Amino acid sequence: MRLKPIHTKIIIVVVILASAVGFTMMLSGGREMPEVKKSGKTVPYVSTKPVHYTDIPTEVVAYGRVRSATPLDITSENQGKILKGQVPLKEGQKFRKGQLLFKVDDREAQLQLQANKSSFLKDIASILPTFKIDFPKSYLTWQAYFQKIDVTKPLPTLPKHATAKEKTFLATQNIYSNYYQIKSTETRLAKYNVYAPFTGSFVEVFLQAGSFTNPGTKVARVLESSNLELEVPVDPKDLQWIKVGSKVNIQNEAGTSQWAGRVTRVAEVMDANTQAIDIFVSIDRGDDKVYDGMYLKTVIPGATIQNGMEIPRRALVENSYVYVLSDTLLKLQEVNVLKINAETAIISGVNEGTNLVNEQLLNAYEDMVAYRLSDYNRNTDTAKSQESDDQVSQNN
Repeated sequence: MRLKPIHTKIIIVVVILASAVGFTMMLSGGREMPEVKKSGKTVPYVSTKPVHYTDIPTEVVAYGRVRSATPLDITSENQGKILKGQVPLKEGQKFRKGQLLFKVDDREAQLQLQANKSSFLKDIASILPTFKIDFPKSYLTWQAYFQKIDVTKPLPTLPKHATAKEKTFLATQNIYSNYYQIKSTETRLAKYNVYAPFTGSFVEVFLQAGSFTNPGTKVARVLESSNLELEVPVDPKDLQWIKVGSKVNIQNEAGTSQWAGRVTRVAEVMDANTQAIDIFVSIDRGDDKVYDGMYLKTVIPGATIQNGMEIPRRALVENSYVYVLSDTLLKLQEVNVLKINAETAIISGVNEGTNLVNEQLLNAYEDMVAYRLSDYNRNTDTAKSQESDDQVSQNN
C-alpha cells in the first residue's frame, strides 16, 4: 500500500532529528562534564590600628558669605529737590569719606535763616542802650558781639551774663530763645548737604538727582568697602570649640585666594530655618580683592582635645561603637565620641594598644572571625621573597 505524501514528510523529519542527535553524541565522544568546585568560606582581612591617645588640636570648617560690617541707609532729613553732589548718584559708584554725595535745595531755608538773623540783630541793637545805662560793665562786650554778627555766617556764641539781674533782663527780651532757635535752624540747614560717612560705594539708589524728597525718605543704601566681615552659620555642637578672638583662615572655594581673619562675635539666636548659629569673622584685607556677597570657606582653630584618637568617620558603627580585633574575633565596643569632623572622628574609651578596626566593615557581626590586614601583607611579602630565592637557586 502506498504511503500518503503527508506521512512521508513526517517520517523524513523524524529521521533527520534522529540523525542530528546521533551526530551530537558522536562528537561529544563520551566526555564527562567538568566538575564545579565549591568555594570554601573566606575569612576577611581587616585594616587595624593600635589605639594610642594624644592631644589633638581641633578645627571647625564652615562656609559663609561676605557682607559689609556697616551697611547704612541714607535718608533725607529735609524737604526739597535733590541736587547733584561730587559723585554720581548711581549703583556701584564708589566714593571717599567726606565727599558730598548729594544735597537738597536749601535756597529757601538759607533766606529764612538770614531773615531770622536780621531780626536777632535788631533785638541786640535794641538792648544796647539799656546795657549802657543799667549794665555799663557789660556794655562793651555786647556792643562787640553786635559788631561780629554777619547774617551770611554762623551766629557767634552768645556772651555770658555777668549778674542774675542781667540774665533776667536778657530772658525777658527773648534774647536766649531767639538765639537758640537760630542755632537750631543752622544745624538743620547743615543737613541739606549729605556727606559720605566712610569710604565705600552705593549698593542701591532709590532717588535720582532732580527727584523731590521729604523728611525720612530713603535716598540710597551704602556699604563700607574697607570694613567687611564674614557671616558663618555653625552647628550648635561646634560652638564649644570656638572662642571670640580666635584667628581664622579664610579662602575661596577653589583655594586660590586666602585671607586672615578673627572671630569678633557669636550670635545669641538660632536661625529658625537652618537651626544654625551665626558667628561673625572680621576680614583682614590682603592682596586679593574681597567683594560683598562672596561665598568663602573658613577654618577656625578650636580648643585642644586631650587624650583622644582620630579615626576615619566611616569606622564608627551607629556613631557610638567601633569594632576591635581580639585575637581573631571581631568585638563591638562602645566609645566616647569627643568630636565629629567631615571625614574623621575623635574618640576615647578604648584601652591603649587594642587593635581598632579603622575601616568600614560590611555585613560584620560580633565574634566574626577576621585577621589583621598587616599580617596578610607580611605573609605575602615573605612568600614573594621565598619564591624569588627559589628562582635564583634554579638558575644556578
